Amino acid sequence: MTRAEVRELIGPHDGDGDEEREWYLEDLAIDFDAAGKVAFIEIAESESFRALLDGECLHELDANYAVAHVEKLAPFDADAPEPGYTYVFPTLQLSLWRPVVPDSSQDLDDPTGRTFEAVGVGPNGYFPKTGK
Repeated sequence: MTRAEVRELIGPHDGDGDEEREWYLEDLAIDFDAAGKVAFIEIAESESFRALLDGECLHELDANYAVAHVEKLAPFDADAPEPGYTYVFPTLQLSLWRPVVPDSSQDLDDPTGRTFEAVGVGPNGYFPKTGK
């Protein structure tokens, strides 16, 4: 889709985007390529959206379980950048992202990083396999 088609379908963007990325409905980010076509879609953890895969909301699952759930369909690329923070599944053109990786020093009541805050999808080739 073009930027104009996206705006016609969803409505105006939130106004806090740049030339490549626009935000819609607060929690939906859409990246556009140089030709003005959709290049990547990212859904932030939100009450407005649910990123479902085989009936499971990827934002609501424990991060380890979310990775295992997606791996039922395709492996993640262990050589992708930001290991532990970002999991990329090139076969599905899907990514999971969190801002921190919890460790033993994190308070058990602190939910930060225990689930993924963003789920992204791109067209074929957006996430090339980086493995050796």
